[in-house]
Amino acid sequence: MNKIMKNKMISYIVIALIILVGIAAIFAFKLNFTLMYSEHITINVYLGKAYNIQEIKPIVEETLGKQETVYQEIETFGDSLAITVKEATDEQISNLESKLKEKYEIESTQTILQMNKIGHLRGRDIVKPYVVPMLIATIIVLVYIGIRYSKLGVLKTVSTLLLRLIVIETLLLSIIAIFRISIGVYTMPVAILLYMGVILFTTISYENKLAKKIANEKSK
Repeated sequence: MNKIMKNKMISYIVIALIILVGIAAIFAFKLNFTLMYSEHITINVYLGKAYNIQEIKPIVEETLGKQETVYQEIETFGDSLAITVKEATDEQISNLESKLKEKYEIESTQTILQMNKIGHLRGRDIVKPYVVPMLIATIIVLVYIGIRYSKLGVLKTVSTLLLRLIVIETLLLSIIAIFRISIGVYTMPVAILLYMGVILFTTISYENKLAKKIANEKSK
């Protein structure tokens, strides 16, 4: 029993240290975001004819330089696309337009590029759509837990689950901050999966404890 308690204590200390280091990392370096979530430039290309993305990639790399680039078709007709990059100068955009016009034999007077500067998406903006649904779901779950496992102690069961949920999400954020993991489209789904995993794990644990308690009461 002492060994189990010792292992638990070590685990708690490690988790607390990770969270503390994570908080420090957030203040020191801030969070790292993917290209689509950070400040970037989107270049809409209107060719008016079918294109081969493999032919466009070398032209983009030659004019905009080697940097992370996302290509996305924006029309169902297959004649337009969006190119997303971290940065690009007006001169680079002009050169890109000229080379694409030359490649696809488009009149020099025709405008085929439209550049849009997209601002940085803040962490609070990413989380905001999930706050109310997750809060409602958490309240419902906690009420159910308190009623279902009242024999194990309402305050104990509810507070334990709530603490686990807070710790696991804080731990995830700390790991993201420490290892500079990019925050993107998969971040919130992972957070929700962990949230559900903690609830499932805790519920199974409570079920086992409740079954043992009921069994012990019947044996007396």
